[in-house]
Amino acid sequence: MFPLIPSKITQNLSDIIVKIQDETRSLEGGINPFVLESIENLMLLINSYYTNSMEGNPSKLSDIENAEKNVFSSNKEMRNYQLEHIAHIEVQKLMMSRLKDEPDLDITSVEFLCWLHLEFYKRLPEEMHYVKTTSGKEFPACPGKLRDRQAEVGRHIPPEEEPDILRLLEQFSKKLSPKNIGDYHMKFLAFASSHHRLLWIHPFRDGNGRVARLFSIAYSNCIGISKHNLWTVTRAFARTRDKYDFYLALADEKRRNDLDGRGPLSEENLIKFCEYFLSQCLDQIQYMNELLNCKNLEKRFFHELNIVREEKTLSKGAIEVLHFLFFKGEIERGEVQKICKIKPRRATEIIKELLDKGRILTLFPRRGRLRLRFTTDSVKIVFPELL
Repeated sequence: MFPLIPSKITQNLSDIIVKIQDETRSLEGGINPFVLESIENLMLLINSYYTNSMEGNPSKLSDIENAEKNVFSSNKEMRNYQLEHIAHIEVQKLMMSRLKDEPDLDITSVEFLCWLHLEFYKRLPEEMHYVKTTSGKEFPACPGKLRDRQAEVGRHIPPEEEPDILRLLEQFSKKLSPKNIGDYHMKFLAFASSHHRLLWIHPFRDGNGRVARLFSIAYSNCIGISKHNLWTVTRAFARTRDKYDFYLALADEKRRNDLDGRGPLSEENLIKFCEYFLSQCLDQIQYMNELLNCKNLEKRFFHELNIVREEKTLSKGAIEVLHFLFFKGEIERGEVQKICKIKPRRATEIIKELLDKGRILTLFPRRGRLRLRFTTDSVKIVFPELL
């Protein structure tokens, strides 16, 4: 597994890191914080969509949205796919809450990684706790426990014995934890390297890809480049899957000569993986930066409202409330009457209409404050090419 991290930062890596820092600073500018939170909630679905699609889950965004409303397919297989999405979304929420509440949490620790694995699987029915081999045999996934049997990942054969896996994870944590790295630019190298090296160890019987991608979200949060989870590198991995697999396999290769680092694995190829990984992070941050440009976002949102008005899928009052919410972010239920200049009964009907259509959410039962919500239909216009 050595080197765990490149010993040097190339000029290309340095340029990418500087650009990531610059783009991150302007990512949230000008948008109401409550609207940003609504976008963050949407990105939970988007991240689940992409990470699960990489594991062969064919669900559409509307399937995930339905599952959040507790509406599941009558087809057992499709229902299980929906349950995978709900599990992933809930674990990511739980993970972000834990990062916020535990500032000293070591995300590279064995405890944290096993916790992610356990939390994901325990949200799935027992029948989904089994792994099927290429030969057709089934064996339990053992949620939250390190692998105790041999595995093959393409051409890569990871360590077999559980003590070896534990030892490698301890080295992984010691060398790659953001808490143990003082230089800020080196944190970015560790961020990229840790994604590959965790997959190289392949610590669990199953679910390693999902855990690694959740782990990378946690890492980006810890180094301050995804405070509100407004972007996801998983989108880039899924959209450039061939390149992702190529660079993962490239970094698996052994050291070629005396100029190729000091460990058994190629340092030069690890650098190439880091360049790919961080360039994809930059690509996603730049994409979301353009998407969330305040004037552009406003223009696309109002365009969507015009389409809704023409198609008459929402009442005039409901559209007025959405328009108001885009700027204010959050309102009391009683404000609907003032915004639309209508009687209380009609205001109640509009609130029900927006809740039924999924265009708003209420923070507390019955009399909670109202916030804007982005739906599957709005994604197509307000967030073009996100899917």
